[in-house]
Amino acid sequence: MLTAPGLAAILPAVVMVLAADTEPPDCVVIDSIGRCVVAAYDPGRPGGPLDPDRDDESSAEPRSQRSRPSGGADASTQPPRPRIVAKPFGDGGWVQGMPIDPNDLLNGVPVDRLPAPDPVVIGQLLTQRAVEQLTLAPPAVHTSVADTGFIGVPMWLWIDDEGAGPVSATATAGAAQVTAVGRLSAVEWSMGPPGATVRCTGPGTPWTGQDGSSPDCGYVYELRSLPERTAGSGRWTVTATSVWTVTWSGVSGGLPVDGQQTVRVSADTSLAVGEVQVLVDGGGDR
Repeated sequence: MLTAPGLAAILPAVVMVLAADTEPPDCVVIDSIGRCVVAAYDPGRPGGPLDPDRDDESSAEPRSQRSRPSGGADASTQPPRPRIVAKPFGDGGWVQGMPIDPNDLLNGVPVDRLPAPDPVVIGQLLTQRAVEQLTLAPPAVHTSVADTGFIGVPMWLWIDDEGAGPVSATATAGAAQVTAVGRLSAVEWSMGPPGATVRCTGPGTPWTGQDGSSPDCGYVYELRSLPERTAGSGRWTVTATSVWTVTWSGVSGGLPVDGQQTVRVSADTSLAVGEVQVLVDGGGDR
């Protein structure tokens, strides 16, 4: 029976532990409303908290004379008792609780206490993953000029069909799924001189020796690639940019996921552009 003097000795320790600013070490929330169960003991009592592997020493009944649990079940079939650890805390206080298993934590938070995943956030993450998995390779640049072009001569421009798509990728997480599809919507060409740009609605038509201009993607130079115009290189830098329209669709937590964005991927080459010299013979003997 707890006497008044004993109660007076215990209460200061309890108040000391609960009022401490420092969070108890290895504190585990083990009750139904999220509180940490803290046991405080009189520092004058030798031995600290009870050994969790021993029965209550206050019982006068010998262990051998105690009856087994009712129901006839053997003690070996009972579930194992949770292991309890005790650590000193504060000035003469102790904290008891179950040790934390790192496998039950995610970023320091008990897994069973994490909030339910937001389907909107899951949909956004899956969309990002699906778009990142798309293979949008830089365009393979081709022109009808092997190395040197000429002013006033039509030039054909195209990229490989393999770089025209469409391409797709899918990301999943449980029942949530998002599929992203990339389609080539245009190829933008920067031909070197200021303002010299061409926008083609497709990959372009390969040149195989045809005369005349390209039916869908070409350019005619008006300026030579003089060193003073090309930072001393004597060549125009030609850049082709594939413009992809990426769309995605799917479902996350019963909610639809859809949208689109534009992605640009570039590659370049260089060309020398000269002028065709025309000799005019005024007559006479040849």
